[in-house]
Amino acid sequence: MNSWSQKAQLAKKGQTMAEYRFKVGTTILCNLGGLGWRPGRIIALNYRESNWPEGEVAPYQVALEEDYSLIYVPEDSDRFCRETTPEDRRVLARKDALAEYQTDSENSTSQSENKSNLCCSDEPTTPRYQGYRKGRSFCCDDCPRDWSYAELYSEHYRCAEKNNLKVTRHEIDLGVFSVGDKLNQKSDDFLLNKSGFNQAPTLVRLPPGVLFSDDGTLAGEVRYDPHRGVNYDVDFVAVSTADWNDDSVGLVRLEIRFKVEGNHPPNDFDVLAFQEGEEEARLKATNILKNLNQTWTQWEGNLLGNRATCDGMLSDLNRLRVLLTSHPRLDNGKWWGHLGGYHMNVHKLLENTLFECELYLGYALTFGDDEVRYYAEQNLRGCFSKRLLEAARFMWYDGTELLLRNEWTAARDIFRLASAKKDGWGWAVNYGDIWLSEAVALMMSGVETNSNNSSLDENQWIKQASELIGKARLRSDESGVFGTECHPWVNEVSSALESYKDLISSGENIDFWLEEFSSRTIYWCSQILAGSTPFPPQQRKRLALESTLIENLPEHNS
Repeated sequence: MNSWSQKAQLAKKGQTMAEYRFKVGTTILCNLGGLGWRPGRIIALNYRESNWPEGEVAPYQVALEEDYSLIYVPEDSDRFCRETTPEDRRVLARKDALAEYQTDSENSTSQSENKSNLCCSDEPTTPRYQGYRKGRSFCCDDCPRDWSYAELYSEHYRCAEKNNLKVTRHEIDLGVFSVGDKLNQKSDDFLLNKSGFNQAPTLVRLPPGVLFSDDGTLAGEVRYDPHRGVNYDVDFVAVSTADWNDDSVGLVRLEIRFKVEGNHPPNDFDVLAFQEGEEEARLKATNILKNLNQTWTQWEGNLLGNRATCDGMLSDLNRLRVLLTSHPRLDNGKWWGHLGGYHMNVHKLLENTLFECELYLGYALTFGDDEVRYYAEQNLRGCFSKRLLEAARFMWYDGTELLLRNEWTAARDIFRLASAKKDGWGWAVNYGDIWLSEAVALMMSGVETNSNNSSLDENQWIKQASELIGKARLRSDESGVFGTECHPWVNEVSSALESYKDLISSGENIDFWLEEFSSRTIYWCSQILAGSTPFPPQQRKRLALESTLIENLPEHNS
């Protein structure tokens, strides 16, 4: 009997499904297909409709929060419904991560402590787009003036909140405008002498013809917008991080609201041709997505190798990007979200494309469309996890460099921080290598300190090193990659530690042991940095400069 039939039989007997994950009254997120994920409250278990075959039930009946409409969930799995997270609740409750954020002076560390790793040079420099790989500042870039759309607006990054920066919100309501009206919003008293608002403005929300300046002002003539109805609201947001280090100002979130009425096409605008052009672009975008899905399915079925998969998907993603350059506002940013989301697939195959994921998903947030925003945020959840994995990997490299310089304590500390990012995992670092590297640093530090007759408890560092080696062995064994042999470096370090213990217990000289272990450590560190098996390969070069990708984003309202 299949699981559906078993549930049906239990339901017919009036039994509550003990294996159901949620109870009546629980708020969950439901997958509505093209409409995205929506929150709702479970109002009944074992739901069925009169025209269903006898005994057939759905696990849950749900009342959606937004309009109390009733739906049912066909299967109790994460594909159809899942528990809400704090990030989900924030995404659904506010427009962006800075909209209602308040610095919590009681429940977080002091601003000076949290900001200790933040630093911006006063000299103009090239933005450090991958500064998060150092692992500092909660995996946000160390300089807030370089923060991206995702770092500023995403609920899953929340860089201002994590670094406990003050956020000053300034709101301006300009009233009502009609197409053809002149708009000239000048700096008010608060904005006087402030700048930096062109870091990540939501330009796509402005009417055509209205320009935004770095000082926070708007000017221009409101023109017809074929993407909007006759009357519409403008809810424009821009953020300046210029004064991030000034505790009296911090980040400034500027929100400018106004209404536009009479959005009718001028006589020389061909509405039909515009609609046909958008539909043609939509069809092309849909076909590109089909190709992307087909390629990924072939990879999952072992019909395509990694290189062929990446090449095919990157080619299609480039086609989609070129298409969106000509139709940047197609479906309110939906396709920009897909452009970012599918770059995650090639990142999983070790392409250096996390920047593209974050850039395009973050850009999709600027459209202000609820469905697009929610789709983007679900993908940005994964992007931030990838940040942690990347940080762990590159911190591991930094620690490895310290090992080569005999800086054992510094190396041990950075390995410890790296392993804490994602429980010992890193981007393609899958075999407990970070824990093992920490064990090596701890052994070298412990042996060297003991040789200098320090009071360091030898039993303590030996125990800690043994535990780290054990964790690395378990992780490498679970991978199944090494068969019954285990990771060769794990075996070597484990044997070295046992040999050291024997030498110490018998009172023998350890000079030869130390020389040999140091030599082998140098060898393994060189293997790590060279990207030799069994370690992850060296990072692939980027296909395009980050600055070029940013510059190629559409220039709205120009």
